[in-house]
Amino acid sequence: MSNIKKIQDMVSGKYKQRVSIGYEGKTTNQRKEGEEWVDARGRRWTIKDGKRKQITKVPPRGFDKCNGWEESDCEKLILKTIDQQTYNRMGRCRVCQLEFEADLHRKGKWQEWVTDMEKQRWESIMKEYSSEMESLKDSDPFDKRVANALSDENIKSAMK
Repeated sequence: MSNIKKIQDMVSGKYKQRVSIGYEGKTTNQRKEGEEWVDARGRRWTIKDGKRKQITKVPPRGFDKCNGWEESDCEKLILKTIDQQTYNRMGRCRVCQLEFEADLHRKGKWQEWVTDMEKQRWESIMKEYSSEMESLKDSDPFDKRVANALSDENIKSAMK
């Protein structure tokens, strides 16, 4: 390569440029607003407000709202784990449940409420137990296939 060619390359910006062989860069698909597509893993995506968002069938967390109690009109979204656990058991957020129990203490009805909750819990356990026993009663507890296999093995060993 001549000096003139090197100077021309330097002026045009090709001076000491690295040469890459065998590399293909990532191709970025330019998606339009509202366009939906499925990626290689089978997940569905869309472009909304200029951002890529995954389309799911599962509702987002916080879908539930606190029902409050008689003296409270709480409509707080259930976002925290402790609120979700309390909501699953009692139908209220944790704060409303604490206020409800404090109100029961003030009125002197807390012990009665606890006893009633225990009674309901044991009734559900007994109902589940009874249904399990009914399903076992209908089925034969003795599996004849195992007994037949064992007897066939005993006969074979006795013949030898």
